[in-house]
Amino acid sequence: MNGWLLLALTAILAAFIGFITNVIAVSMLFRPRKSIFIGNWRLPFTPGLIPKRHEDIAHHLGRIVMEHLLTVEGLQGRLTEQRFQNEVNTWVKEGAKKWLSNEERSLQEIAEHYGSWTEPHQTVEERLKKAVNDRIDVYWQDMQTQTIEQIIPDDWSQNGRDFIPIVAHGILERLRTYLYSKEGKAQVQRIIQTFIQRRGSIIQMLDSFVRTEKMVERVYPEVVDALTSPDIENWLQKKLHEEYDKVMEKKGTDILSEERVEHYRLALTDIVMNEIPIEDVFHKPVNEWAEKIDFIYVDQISDSVIQQAGRFLEVNMSGILKSLRLDHIVSEQVKAFPLARLEEIVVNISNRELRMIKILGGILGGTIGIVQGLLILLLV
Repeated sequence: MNGWLLLALTAILAAFIGFITNVIAVSMLFRPRKSIFIGNWRLPFTPGLIPKRHEDIAHHLGRIVMEHLLTVEGLQGRLTEQRFQNEVNTWVKEGAKKWLSNEERSLQEIAEHYGSWTEPHQTVEERLKKAVNDRIDVYWQDMQTQTIEQIIPDDWSQNGRDFIPIVAHGILERLRTYLYSKEGKAQVQRIIQTFIQRRGSIIQMLDSFVRTEKMVERVYPEVVDALTSPDIENWLQKKLHEEYDKVMEKKGTDILSEERVEHYRLALTDIVMNEIPIEDVFHKPVNEWAEKIDFIYVDQISDSVIQQAGRFLEVNMSGILKSLRLDHIVSEQVKAFPLARLEEIVVNISNRELRMIKILGGILGGTIGIVQGLLILLLV
């Protein structure tokens, strides 16, 4: 046989075998989808690799998703990302404003549509009253065990102390103004005259030589200056500080009785219920009472809700992921996925690569055939 013909036939045959082998190998990834039996004997390599290991693939894919894709650190990082928070914030605000402006149903109708909540306004009123009463109870318990200084914020206590010099100075300034007024002078003159009348005949005799009016005119400026001097102001500040400290050391029960607290409880509850027309809000169409809402408050509420929700998710992310059992969900979804559809997706994604594998089998086979033909020609 012609040597070149032998070399060509060997190369073609080996290339064909390599190509067909890789075609079969690629096909065996998905086919056959079920085991093939001859009697009680199962044909080897049936079913195909992916159908046979379908459950294991689903299990490992779920574990990979949990351990490497949806990790606690990754989700926490995403939640704290400023860009993500801004996007969510914008979406929530726009959605809330759009809903408030366009919703023609009342909250009562919405509650009845989505559940069996027939009188939601009564429930909200009861919960609001309970919230007010609970808050008052907390404050009252604090007032029974703590001093006024412990109850109020630290800056309030310090601001009160800082305000004492202003109060003392203001008192003396008002006193100075009053004493120099006609009413003040008349009042001082009456005091002096009353003093003289009560001291007997000797003082009255002296009054006949020196009239009360002249006495007042001469000593009045000195009296006013003495009563409003810096020494008096310092003394007044000291006394005010002492009284302020005494008040701060008192407990709430020293100032308020249980009857007074109960009175304030009822009054505050009435004020809250009157200021918040819950029944009107629940029975009017949303877009009607929403017209009276300043959307600035909507933005503020959205900011607060999103911030609190972000903190909650960040802190409880690990527990939430465990409760969701996403690995189990992914595993079950992959198990339920039809093999035919799975094969179609893989083929569509990697069709070019699979075709190259088949062609590569032919190229490698042809190369091996050429080497074999050359060896045959050399040996013959």
